[in-house]
Amino acid sequence: MAVLTMAGRCPLLDLANMPRSWSPTVIDLTDLVWITPFEVAGLAAIWTRLDTTERRPRVELPREAEVKAYLVDIGLDRLIPGPWGAGGGSRIEPPWLPLTRISASEEWDDLLTVLHPALADLLREPRLTQLTMDMMSELVDNAATHGHSGTGTFVCAQLYTGATSGLSPGIWIGIADGGIGVPDHLRRNPKYRDISDDRDLIRLARQPWVTGTTDRRGWGLVQVFEDATEAGPTRLVIRSGRAQGEFTLRLGQRLTARYRRVNPLVPGTWIHIRVETA
Repeated sequence: MAVLTMAGRCPLLDLANMPRSWSPTVIDLTDLVWITPFEVAGLAAIWTRLDTTERRPRVELPREAEVKAYLVDIGLDRLIPGPWGAGGGSRIEPPWLPLTRISASEEWDDLLTVLHPALADLLREPRLTQLTMDMMSELVDNAATHGHSGTGTFVCAQLYTGATSGLSPGIWIGIADGGIGVPDHLRRNPKYRDISDDRDLIRLARQPWVTGTTDRRGWGLVQVFEDATEAGPTRLVIRSGRAQGEFTLRLGQRLTARYRRVNPLVPGTWIHIRVETA
């Protein structure tokens, strides 16, 4: 029996907690204490890949009522069946953007008419609002356009005061798909097809005009890093294939990057963004 255990705080954001298999027969959330949008979007991508009559895993829900209520608030109950109870209503800060599945870029464009003013009301900082929406739009469009995921792209976001995170107040964003992934997408370009180390391909993806085709595309991720730097301090994580890139960006300072191996291979591309707001 293959078990994916999500326990404690930030259970998938820390590479030390990587599961042994992305095809579990059981997803155990029993001892989950605190979860980020990264885990929520990733869990949605995992579940959707396995959600067939033959492969659907059993899900054991959190023991803590408050945590279970938050997962209802963020919309995980609409995707994963189980004894969720009467509903959400957690005392934890409610999500700004509940879990949302995007199948085409046009769907995200339609959502922007609601999301942009909602975030503007929360932040009261027009420039930070615009930078955040621009980052999300580029990353969601990349996933929807280039991810080639049959399950769609999942996105959710949370505005934290710091009361539950124990960190500086900020916007936390999770985006995940179950598609081809960044390394294999880049290998479609003959220039990069012989690069075996996925860490090198995550590193390349940050450069302008790097693309998985022969077209002259590939400025979008560069713009995301520029926006994240201006909005920051920002922590950005890109996890795909057998690699992860983790970046710290702050205006006026040099970007710091750390590239690490990931095992087992991550299906698709998962992205975490945390922008400090104070």
